[in-house]
Amino acid sequence: MEAIFNLVESHAVSLRTRTHLRYDQARFSEEESKLGLNGLLVRHGGVNEHKGVPAMLERLYELPEEWTLVQLTFAHDPASRFTSHTHPFKHPTPPELHITRFECGKHARKHPPYCITIPIKQKFRTLKAELRTIIDDHQNRLKWGLLTNEQYYRFKGTLDMRMKNVVTRLQNDWLGHWISLLVAHYTEPENEDQVASFVDQLLDEYVQNEDTSLQKEQHSVTTWSRRNMYLLAKASAFLPEWELRKGVADCLKIPVAATKNLTQQLSKLPDAVRLRTTRRHPVILLLDEELELFPWEMLTVIQDHPVCRVPNLHILYALYKAHEDNISGGRLQVDAEFGYYIVNPEQNLPRNERRLRPFLTSRAPSWKGTFGVLPSSEQFRDVLQNYSIFIYAGHGSGSQFLQGDEIQKVKVQAVTFLFGCSSVTSKDLGGQVEPAGMWHFYHIASCPMVIGNLWAVTDAASDAITVHTLHTWLPRTLEMVADEEQERVPPKPNDIRDPDAPELWYPYGYKWKQEPDLLYAIHRGHASNKHYMASAALVARGLPVVIKGKVDKSMTVQHQEQESLINLK
Repeated sequence: MEAIFNLVESHAVSLRTRTHLRYDQARFSEEESKLGLNGLLVRHGGVNEHKGVPAMLERLYELPEEWTLVQLTFAHDPASRFTSHTHPFKHPTPPELHITRFECGKHARKHPPYCITIPIKQKFRTLKAELRTIIDDHQNRLKWGLLTNEQYYRFKGTLDMRMKNVVTRLQNDWLGHWISLLVAHYTEPENEDQVASFVDQLLDEYVQNEDTSLQKEQHSVTTWSRRNMYLLAKASAFLPEWELRKGVADCLKIPVAATKNLTQQLSKLPDAVRLRTTRRHPVILLLDEELELFPWEMLTVIQDHPVCRVPNLHILYALYKAHEDNISGGRLQVDAEFGYYIVNPEQNLPRNERRLRPFLTSRAPSWKGTFGVLPSSEQFRDVLQNYSIFIYAGHGSGSQFLQGDEIQKVKVQAVTFLFGCSSVTSKDLGGQVEPAGMWHFYHIASCPMVIGNLWAVTDAASDAITVHTLHTWLPRTLEMVADEEQERVPPKPNDIRDPDAPELWYPYGYKWKQEPDLLYAIHRGHASNKHYMASAALVARGLPVVIKGKVDKSMTVQHQEQESLINLK
């Protein structure tokens, strides 16, 4: 437990220090309503650090029981930490990965956190070098003007396959059967009970078995073993037999050769296919800065389920306390009516504006926004402070309009979508300090969630994800209710000539079904999008979010009742 506490303290050191300094400087000179994260909750050397493990556990008890936290920490290596990441990719020591699972709320009292340390078979630097090469090729070589259509799509497909291979290596060569630690709780308790009952029966039969070859007297089923067997059963549909056998061996501390019968029984989990896609509560990844660039959300075990990122347990706790009053069921509730968008502000993305203008004006009629207009820093600041949802569709993160030093002085209320290239990535600052990015300033400003890209993406891919995600997430408009009642497919715009643009306008027609959980909406957008590189780039940083209210002011109570009936269908 003390080791786990120290691993927690090792994450996001610079961000925590910056957060505390900003808070300490501002709390005596500014109104409390303008302060972002409470720096006292994240500071080093504070009460929490002095109390150690008990204080860490108390914070877990306070967090929503629906959350599961999984912390991934790269084994400490001074030679790596204090040299630039742009130097040749060499690693002098065999790398290891610490995977720590934290339950929250009532589950934390029953199941304390635990850590698994696993060796990484593939060289870390080799895989990270391949990832950076793919990203560089995507940004610098995938261009319409340099390639014919055939060359463009062939090269794009090659990049997608290379990125999928990186994800496969993450899952098979790094995590292996320990991907089971990433499986969250099912939203329906009876599904949890079904798995637990099945595994308990299996283990009881194993203990009572008279086959002495398993040496049961030396391998009793501990609480830890039983808990991990539950998780392994939930992940069994994602694992090949040989990996499942290694998982059983590690959980029960028995030889792999003795696991054949037990593994065969475990693979017969009832409704395994259904449980693979059964709704789960969110997983929050606490990622070491060394591991930030990898697209963990694309792992098969979690790619269809709600996942978000926060760099550190204390940052997560401070975000939770900042928005606690509006969190219910483990999700922050945001008002659909108060949204704002800034599209093509520098007037150099005409196709982007041409695609998004008809969608946003019709899909979110109560929202305000601008197309092709340069915003002032005051306007940008006002939007972050006073709206529930903010969409930025331009180059980068929008820092050219409001810099990070100014953002951290604002108390950000808006769930913020930054659909520009590399908008939420971390920049290497030379190895002497942690990599940092614009998203750090949004965290300091207590932004509930910021969604953006880890690397550069094409404008067509970005627009496809923007449309699919928002269309899935937002409530119906009056026009959509009428379309669905009469089973009309909305008209398609005929002025889009971009051959790489997918069907953007109402992607699902009248057969659409709303997904108010933003993290689920993002992953549904992935499933309906043909751009794997762009899907892998999109990540959500912050708290799980659910949308409430109406996005169309003309919707009456009667219309909302009709919408409820449509949802039931």
